[in-house]
Amino acid sequence: MEDMSVLSTDENMLTLVYSSKSHLGKQVLGYVQGAGDALRTIDIAETKLGHAVWVTLADGLGKDLGELFSLDNTETLDIEDSDSFDTDDWLKLIDNNPELLQNPIAIKGKKFMQVTSRSEVLKFFEVDSAGLEKKNMGEEPVTKSTTKDESFI
Repeated sequence: MEDMSVLSTDENMLTLVYSSKSHLGKQVLGYVQGAGDALRTIDIAETKLGHAVWVTLADGLGKDLGELFSLDNTETLDIEDSDSFDTDDWLKLIDNNPELLQNPIAIKGKKFMQVTSRSEVLKFFEVDSAGLEKKNMGEEPVTKSTTKDESFI
């Protein structure tokens, strides 16, 4: 398993931190792969994030570390009182249980967002529906080729 201890951000790069063990994580991955922008994906089931990266993610989201994770679907873990967990406890848990990250984390430059629905990530990355250019009410949409010397037949 690869170790990623530094998180770099870029205004021109879309970064998605997700778990391939999460249904929503896999769905959001499909959405951002179709966005067409520069994309970096980090699957925490395959790449272990350094503890400093987790703290950076929580800070960027304005959340406590434990708020990033879900204990709802963890029948295999015997956890009675997660309210008493400190940062070290959460870091140990996520290191060994990537499925705890049910909601992926999207990053673009200095903007961070924990994604709770598939379509939400498109708004965050400022992708319009189906890549269509927005038009004002009353304006006619472009319905013919706008590229030179190309045939679509």
